[in-house]
Amino acid sequence: MIHALLLTPAYPPFLGGGERYVRSLAQQLAQRGITVTILTSLARNEQALWAGTSSQTDSWEPEKDSLVTVYRLPIRSFPGGRIGLLSWRKCMVLLSTLPGDQSFLLQRMARLFPPIQRLDAALHTLPHDVNIVHGFNISWEYSLLAGWQYAQQHNLPFVATPFMHFGTGHDRVARNSTMDHQRRLLIAANSVLPLTANEKDGLEQLGVPAKNITAVGGGIDPLPPLGDTAVLQQKHQLTTPYAIFIGRASQEKGAIHAAQATLALAQQGFDLTLALIGQPAPEFTHFYNRLSPAEQRRIRPLGILSDTDKHSLLAAATALLLPSRTDSFGIVLLEAWAHGVPVIAARAGGIPGVVDDGENGLLIPFGDVPAISAALRRLLDDPELRRSLGENGREKVMAVYSWKHVAERVHRQYSQLLNLANL
Repeated sequence: MIHALLLTPAYPPFLGGGERYVRSLAQQLAQRGITVTILTSLARNEQALWAGTSSQTDSWEPEKDSLVTVYRLPIRSFPGGRIGLLSWRKCMVLLSTLPGDQSFLLQRMARLFPPIQRLDAALHTLPHDVNIVHGFNISWEYSLLAGWQYAQQHNLPFVATPFMHFGTGHDRVARNSTMDHQRRLLIAANSVLPLTANEKDGLEQLGVPAKNITAVGGGIDPLPPLGDTAVLQQKHQLTTPYAIFIGRASQEKGAIHAAQATLALAQQGFDLTLALIGQPAPEFTHFYNRLSPAEQRRIRPLGILSDTDKHSLLAAATALLLPSRTDSFGIVLLEAWAHGVPVIAARAGGIPGVVDDGENGLLIPFGDVPAISAALRRLLDDPELRRSLGENGREKVMAVYSWKHVAERVHRQYSQLLNLANL
C-alpha cells in the first residue's frame, strides 16, 4: 500500500499552473488506490505568498479535496513584504555565486520561500504510514526542502518535481532555481520527475544522474461547458478579433511584450485586441496606467475569471500568447489546443518541449516584440495557417496529454522506489 506525502507551497483554490498540476496529479493518484496527503500553505493567491496569511488557531485540521487529504499552514509576514523577500532572494543568488558549496547557509535562508509556519512540526504529526515523499516547485523551495529533510530522517524515498525555470539559459530566471542548495537537493533525490525532455536535459547539465530522471509530462483537465461568448465580450468591452494571454501578467511571463506587440500591429493598421486573464503584476499595472485611452481599449486586462468564462473567451480567440521564460510546461497551451486555437510562445524554459514550431504553434525569442508582432500578423493574414496549427495542437492533446498517463508514470516511479527501498 502506498501512502504518498505531497508538499507544495500552494494548492488550489490558488490559481497557478503548478498548483493545478499538483491537484490533478494527486486526484489521479488517489483514483489509482494511492493514499495521498497534501501539506501546503494557506495562501489563496500570489499576494499571500509575499505578504503572509493569518490563522485563528494553532492547530492544523485536515480538509478533504475529493479523495485527497489536505493540511494547510499559515505563512508569516516578512519585514518589507515583497520588496524585502526579493532583496533576500537576491542575496541568496549572490551567495551561490561565491566559490565553494554554500548549501548550508542557503538552506537556512530558503526557509522564507515561502515562510510557512510550523512546517517542521506539522511534518512530524502526520500519519505514520507515509512511505514516500514527493516535493514540488524549486522556485518556492521551503516545502520541497523540508520534505527532502523529512525523508532523509525517516529513511523514505524522496521524489522531486521541480518545475524548473531555466529561462533562456543563464539569465536571472535560471539562477533563481539553480543555486547550490537547489542543485544539491535535486542530485540527492531518489527520483526527479520533470515535465518535458527539455527540462530533463537541463537537469542532467546540472549534475542530476540521468538514471534518476524520468520526464512524466502533463495533462489537461476536462473542459467546462462554454458560456455565451458575445455576452462576455460585451461585458468586458472586448472587440474582435482578439488574442489572449492567460497567466500572471508580468514582465517575465511576457505580458508586457504581448501588449507592446499588439499596439505595434495597431500602428501598422491591424485591428487586434489583447485580452489578459490573470492577476496583474505591479510592473504590468504601471505599464498599463501609462497607456493612452485609445491604447487601453486595445489592451484589456480582465483579471481572474471563472473557468467557464476563461474557456469561453479562449475558444473564440485568434491565438493564445505565452511569450514567457518562466514556464516549465504551460498547461494553458494544452487548453488553447483543446479548443483548436493556435499558440505563439517563447523559445524558453520548457515550452519548446511542448510546442512544435510551425506544426502546432509558432515559437519566438523571449522579449522579441517585433517577432511576436510578425507571428501575430502571419496568423491574421492566413486563416488556413491558424486552422492547421490549432487542429494539429488539438490532435497532440488527444494523443499525448492525459492525466491518466501522467499518473501511471508517477505511480510506476513510486512502486519502483518502494521495491528498491524494501530490498
